[in-house]
Amino acid sequence: MIKDQFNLIHISEVMNELDVSRSTIDRWRKTKQLPSMKIGKEIYFDKNEVIRWYRQFGQVRQAAPILNANQTLTIGYTTVSTHMWSPLIIKEFGLLEEELRRINPKNRIEVKWHKAKDGMELVKGMIAGTIHLATFGDYALSVSHTISRLLPDFRPILLAAGGKSAEGNGFGMVVPMSLNLKNISELATLPIATTFRTNAEYRLKKMLESYHMTELNIIHRSIEESMESLHQGKLSASIMWEPFLSLAHHQRVGKSIFDKELGLGFMAGVVADERWALAHEDLVVAYLKAHLLANRLMREQPNKAAKFFSLETGFPEEVIHRSISQIRWDAALYQSDLTRLSYFDSTRQADIAYNIAYLRIAAQELRLPTLPVHPIAGAWQQDHYY
Repeated sequence: MIKDQFNLIHISEVMNELDVSRSTIDRWRKTKQLPSMKIGKEIYFDKNEVIRWYRQFGQVRQAAPILNANQTLTIGYTTVSTHMWSPLIIKEFGLLEEELRRINPKNRIEVKWHKAKDGMELVKGMIAGTIHLATFGDYALSVSHTISRLLPDFRPILLAAGGKSAEGNGFGMVVPMSLNLKNISELATLPIATTFRTNAEYRLKKMLESYHMTELNIIHRSIEESMESLHQGKLSASIMWEPFLSLAHHQRVGKSIFDKELGLGFMAGVVADERWALAHEDLVVAYLKAHLLANRLMREQPNKAAKFFSLETGFPEEVIHRSISQIRWDAALYQSDLTRLSYFDSTRQADIAYNIAYLRIAAQELRLPTLPVHPIAGAWQQDHYY
């Protein structure tokens, strides 16, 4: 036979040998130049070329166990900030399950959703291997990168952006409507509430340090407690973020000041362990396709999204609508996004690890404009969203 004469192997044999799906093989042929040839309607590979290619591109796949049919894919999420709400849309509308059925209709992979109290709980789950993909904020992402320097087996990698806000949006210092402060130095006389070991506390301290104010009265409270204290007139200032900023404005319990001074806006990100992602390309791309579709829904059908979020979180629809309108729902990574992440790393030892390849494939399969290989330079494009 021709295949034996020329040392060829059929595509089905490659799938079995490498334990991957047909869609993964097709993707490798397109994006990673896996050599192949078509004889009639059948696709074959040169055995030696497959071995050579696999040693160069695919050997890392063996570093993590393969997630087979009838196993569980665990997605981590948190509802503490509007910027991290895209998984709620994916979950509610079954966007991930739909993609999984499309790539492998015969094998059933159960999707488990893990709701965490905050981003650091998700980071711990990823370290333990109990969470495969997660969406959390820029501070937790930076911390996970720092932890990876101490734990070589943990390699968090940024796959896509979640919700993001420009400088002056996403975070604010909320004070009573009657309180008028003209200068940051006037904060020296006030107790300021913030949540412990979070984006809010870090941003507050960085702002105060930049103004050489290190002796302030900072108290730790949950954001819900701060909202209640502001409402009762028992609190002078609190650091807040969306949707609580929009809620404070809606209820007129306070106004936000010094927004720009708190610095750099805010961004959530979709994260996985690098070796797990390499071992499960199909699942990563399926999730990112669902993520892109969720972003599109929030941009194009904000009323539908607001109604669902209101039922899920208990916030009034008008508050949710205002909140999601303040956020850019764009999965593309910009160089400015990565610069924002380095803001939390005082050592500047290394850049945050990222991989755009999976998002590029997801965008291509959804017939979106081709993403560049590297993070996009310059300002966010106002007519181009992913």
